[in-house]
Amino acid sequence: MPLLTLRMRLVIPLACVLIAYGGFQTYLTARTQYDEIFSEATLSTLRLANTIRRSTRHAMLHSRREDVHKMIEDVGKQEGIEHVRIFNKEGVIIYSSEQSEINRVVDRKAEACYQCHDAEEPLRKLETSKRARVFQTDRGYRALAAIEVIYNEPACWSADCHAHPKRQNLLGVVDVGVSLEEADRRLARATRDAILFGTVSTIVICVLVSLFIQKSVTRPVQRLVECTRRVAQGDLNCTIEAKGNDELADLARSFTKMTEDLRKARAELSNWARKLEEEVENKTRDLKLAQAQIVRSEKLSSIGLLAAGVAHELNSPLTGILTYAHLLAKRIPDGSQEKEDLRVIIDQTERCATIIRQLLDFSRENSPEKKSQDVHAVLEQAIALVEHLALFHNIEIQRDFDSAVPKVFIDAGQMQQVFLNLLVNAGEAMPAGGRLVIETRASVFSSDEPSRQEIQIVFRDTGVGIPPEHLDKIFDPFFTSKEVGEGTGLGLAVSYGIVERHGGTITVQSELGKGSVFTITLPVGAGETECAVGRSGNDEKRTNSGG
Repeated sequence: MPLLTLRMRLVIPLACVLIAYGGFQTYLTARTQYDEIFSEATLSTLRLANTIRRSTRHAMLHSRREDVHKMIEDVGKQEGIEHVRIFNKEGVIIYSSEQSEINRVVDRKAEACYQCHDAEEPLRKLETSKRARVFQTDRGYRALAAIEVIYNEPACWSADCHAHPKRQNLLGVVDVGVSLEEADRRLARATRDAILFGTVSTIVICVLVSLFIQKSVTRPVQRLVECTRRVAQGDLNCTIEAKGNDELADLARSFTKMTEDLRKARAELSNWARKLEEEVENKTRDLKLAQAQIVRSEKLSSIGLLAAGVAHELNSPLTGILTYAHLLAKRIPDGSQEKEDLRVIIDQTERCATIIRQLLDFSRENSPEKKSQDVHAVLEQAIALVEHLALFHNIEIQRDFDSAVPKVFIDAGQMQQVFLNLLVNAGEAMPAGGRLVIETRASVFSSDEPSRQEIQIVFRDTGVGIPPEHLDKIFDPFFTSKEVGEGTGLGLAVSYGIVERHGGTITVQSELGKGSVFTITLPVGAGETECAVGRSGNDEKRTNSGG
């Protein structure tokens, strides 16, 4: 695992440093102890040798050899004493704690003689540090031997019992050997204790450091890694609690700040994407509406051309039929059956003439004679023509006019025809009564041209509504949902053409059982933008009931 590797990368070098330091310290301690023990043993051995030399001096001056031998034998029997020997200058052992060594000649290059006799001419003076030596015994342990030189004193060369000339400096050497077995054992035990203590200390320190790293480094890093994985998977709600003021705490705070920034950025991107999607939907809807309007305009144009031709062809025969029917009616007396039959012919012929006249009005591309008009005044004129009809007796007409609506350039006669068509349709959609709200809105800007100001006239009724399948067809010529003989299906088609020639649009929204909303949008144009302030009856919202 990476986290375990991180911890081991910190603990293993520390353990190596501690082991190296502990080993070096143990070596220095052991070396120091060895030097101290060796120095103490050397001094003790030299003192012992000096003591033996001084103790045997009197006996040697009086040539009491037995006393000297007894003294050396007693000293040699002490615990830890390996040997006590006295050499003469020729290297012959004259006294020894080991009887078998007496009178044996030792090699001058070995034993206690090598320091003095290393050169061909024996040294007259030997340094204290060179008077000790360490050697391996036959029993497998080490021993320390020290020598004490016996000089030729005046008492020696002047005595009658000694035949030592005055020019002879050295008479012999006292050689004392002591065992280093106990010292080596103590040194080994101290070394083992130091190694054990160093090992245990290293393990304890490494464990404590590992626990500290686990708490202070590994866990924060593990949380960072876990949150990093969650962020990589798209979860930006992961936060890390930062404790302390160290680098890991700063890193945790920086990571939390980064996730917060990412959350904000993602929220902004989501909002932007949602707004973009809504804008695309709106533009797509507008495009579809524009395409539908283009298709409808093309279709109306084609139907208009066809209707104009048909109307011209039918107009002359119908005029002849109507003329002769009136002549016949004058010749037939009133009250006869023939008179009634001619009246039916005249009525139906006039109805056909009316339809032909509407077809001609629909097909004509007469440019509207636009003038600066008060749209509220035109609405009031249209309302006045219908509000006293029986159709509107149970209908409440509510005016919701915006006093800030400016004057617009329109053909008042043609626009009044549009308003009348919408009023009559709304009245017929509410046979049992209801409410018709006529609303005007100012400061409406075109979605295609933001600099173009428009106004809206809205007709909102509470009638039966229009089925969804008929919404795309209601502006088509001859399409009607009324019973046969009750309508020609040309009213909305004519209204659509008039509004289009004014540079505006007419749209419909409807829901069965809840009513319909027709919205007319007209451009204000480049003319006057005088607001309809102070107009009679239009400076406040009014509610009137018909008939």
